[in-house]
Amino acid sequence: MAVLQSIAGFRIGPEIGRGAMGVVHLGEDGDGHRVALKLLAPELAVDDRFRRRFLRESALAATLDHPNVVRTLATGEEGGLLYLALAYVDGSDLRQLLRRERRLDAARALRIIGDAGDALDAAHAAGLVHRDVKPGNILVADDGTSYVCDFGLARHVSSVGSLTGDRGFVGTVDYVAPEQIAGRSVDGRADVYALACVLFECLVGLRPFEGESELAVVFAHLNEKPPRISDHRPELAAFDPVFERALAKSPGARHPTCRQFVDAARVALAGGVPARRRWRPIAAAAAIAAAAATATGWGLLDRDAPGPAAAPAVTQSSIAGVHLGMTIPQVKRLLGSPWRQDVFSAPGYPTLIFHERDVSVYFDGKKPRAIIVTAWNPDYRIAGGVGPCSKLADAKRAFGSALKPSRWNTQHGRVYGYTLGQNLFLAMIETDKRVSDTIGVVALYDGNGPHDDGTGVDVRNGTLPFAGFVALSETTCSS
Repeated sequence: MAVLQSIAGFRIGPEIGRGAMGVVHLGEDGDGHRVALKLLAPELAVDDRFRRRFLRESALAATLDHPNVVRTLATGEEGGLLYLALAYVDGSDLRQLLRRERRLDAARALRIIGDAGDALDAAHAAGLVHRDVKPGNILVADDGTSYVCDFGLARHVSSVGSLTGDRGFVGTVDYVAPEQIAGRSVDGRADVYALACVLFECLVGLRPFEGESELAVVFAHLNEKPPRISDHRPELAAFDPVFERALAKSPGARHPTCRQFVDAARVALAGGVPARRRWRPIAAAAAIAAAAATATGWGLLDRDAPGPAAAPAVTQSSIAGVHLGMTIPQVKRLLGSPWRQDVFSAPGYPTLIFHERDVSVYFDGKKPRAIIVTAWNPDYRIAGGVGPCSKLADAKRAFGSALKPSRWNTQHGRVYGYTLGQNLFLAMIETDKRVSDTIGVVALYDGNGPHDDGTGVDVRNGTLPFAGFVALSETTCSS
């Protein structure tokens, strides 16, 4: 039997992938540009129903124009073979990446899933539902950009047989939504479910629903509660409610779009909670001394030691262990000496400054409780690896649209500060009356603060306006 050398003007090169539907070859177009040629199994072209739907819907997929969608260059039938010619992506698919590394850093995983989510939302807006979102269909380029491929293919697999026949679900059982399994109507929220399964695997190294057989996995998708990621990685407990919603059995209970799911995950990353630890019974005084001795090292614990990541030094509820609402004596005991006590002008807020730790704590003048905590220590990091001295571009990659310009700190189009989640503010360094691309200070404030704290300071949006003013007036980091 002669080996096929070309199809539809594309030269067929070596095989680079193989799956249930066919073979993928490295190919070239007429100008010598590399392409990925997907040649579907010959028996698929014999099924007239599949053939017609493939040609119609792959043509629709070819109209998708999005930077994170693998571009379809050509599609059709020639010599009894159905084919797709796709733009070639230098890199590997996410499945191969997970096989090599097992699980990924949370910020890196969210960058990959964020790109994929944007691509899927674009497809949903065009009337396409992928239905087979899985690591093998997410390509990760060498520059870190991610792409989704195989739009318009997965939905037709059942035309030539599946676990449940012609009316059964399509997709891969490890990531398939309950409504697909049940044969009900499917919309973009099925892709949200599948994308959540993929992110769970990226973070944990395991699929959310495991079983000894495909039927056991299907049963788990239909009946078992969504797993808690904190059971595997306690330091990511803030993700538990995100996955509980994204993996809900009912589509109506999930995030409406992939972007909303990814944004919720980014907020969870920005406000990661400390890992649960086992403590030996020790005297209270010794516990306080230990907390003071280790407070500045929280962001560094994982740099030399393997295992789960250490609790971030900056979260949505604390910086260096200082929580909002703590009293002046409590903060002094926690952070220890040396410290300097001052009064911030205008509202007359008492302030504790810890220069060796690069931390300041501001207290309500009426009830001396901590209302703002600022830090300019470059070792203090949010769970996404971002902190003082980080570049704004790194923060945007880690947190995406969860990082928002503060309207209180934007003037003449220049953004001096950004909010992250409900309680964090990132102040940019200003040099020569210009806003730099470097974060100078991270501030913690009460996003649900009172409208009037009794000092006359305008806090109609919680304490954000004052927190931004304080942070931008603060000493900035030096790497």
